[in-house]
This record gives sequence, structure tokens and C-alpha cells, in this order.
Amino acid sequence: MIFQYKDFSIGTDDNVYEPSDDTYLLISAIEKLGLKKGSKVLEVGCGTGIVSICLSSKVASVVACDINSDAVGLTLKNVKRNKIDNVKVVESDLFSNISGKFDLIVFNTPYLPQDLDEVVSGEINHAWDGGVDGRKVIDRFLSCVSDFLSENGCIVFLESSLSSYETSVKYLEKEGFQVEIIDRLKLHFEELVVIRAVRKSS
Repeated sequence: MIFQYKDFSIGTDDNVYEPSDDTYLLISAIEKLGLKKGSKVLEVGCGTGIVSICLSSKVASVVACDINSDAVGLTLKNVKRNKIDNVKVVESDLFSNISGKFDLIVFNTPYLPQDLDEVVSGEINHAWDGGVDGRKVIDRFLSCVSDFLSENGCIVFLESSLSSYETSVKYLEKEGFQVEIIDRLKLHFEELVVIRAVRKSS
């Protein structure tokens, strides 16, 4: 299926997470921040590529990565479909195949707590599987993200009350970041939050 979002045509795939409330909340929050035209952006967990595609016209370059090979292939198709030439797509488990420093790192995290008996077959399970406490991937991401951030760079990522997002805020503050919640959305069983973290000036 192909759908229109803003000026873009976005194809979907049964094996790739389809854009939802969390996706659109993240895009909206980032666009409200105002992006510098010369910025280098990394999107972790790109899925359909919709976030990277929306940001591409506002920045210098985007690297979009995903652990799901189907997501990588779909993002490539969507980038080509929209005739975008400044988005590079990489298959990567978080930062495993990423090099360089970025001014903005974006991640719609897999935040749902999931027991072993709830695992869905196929790579799409990576899109929401946060492990028993919802933090399996988030904690790995936070432990490495500083290594890929430029001196004045920032992190913008989405989490949920189900993954105890306060844990991420406290961790980043302890690591010397200035942290704020820049947007939120209350749903019937959870609250989604978009967290922005910037290194404090020394």
C-alpha cells in the first residue's frame, strides 16, 4: 500500500512497522524545534523511512538505519519514490554499522514490554519489542549514543510511560545532558513522550 503524507508518497510492507501515532508525534516534535540546514542527521530504526524523508529537505544529510532488512529495503524504495538524494540507508543493529558524528540523532524506540510468549515471528518484532521492562533496546541506545553525537548535537527520541521514560531522563542528566520533554500524547493505556537531550556547555 502507498499513502500520502504531506508532500510525500510512502509505501508500506507487512514486515515493517507502519507509521502510527508515535511516528507522527515524533515528526511533529522535531519539526517544531527548527532544524539547521547544514545538520547531519541519524535516524535509528527508520521503518518505512517516513521520518528521514520528512527531515531530508530541512538538513544537509540523513543516515537512516534499521536492524530489519525489510525496513532497509522499503526505506530505499521510499527515498527513490520521492526523488530524495541526501538520505543514505544502512542495515544496522543500533550503531553497529554506523560511523561518524551527527548533529541530531532521532529514534522512535521499541518501548513495549514483551514477554517471550508474546514475540511475533519475523523481523517486525524488533519494532516494538522492549523486553520484559520495555528498556532492552533503549538502555543499549543510551549507553552508546554519546559516541556518535557532535559537540553541540542533540538527541530526540520517543518513549512511553510503559518503559518508565523517567529512567532515561535521569540517566541522561547524570551523563551531563540537559533534558526536556518537548511533546507528549496521552493514549488510553499509556502516555507517549518525546525527549530532547543536549550536552550541557562545559
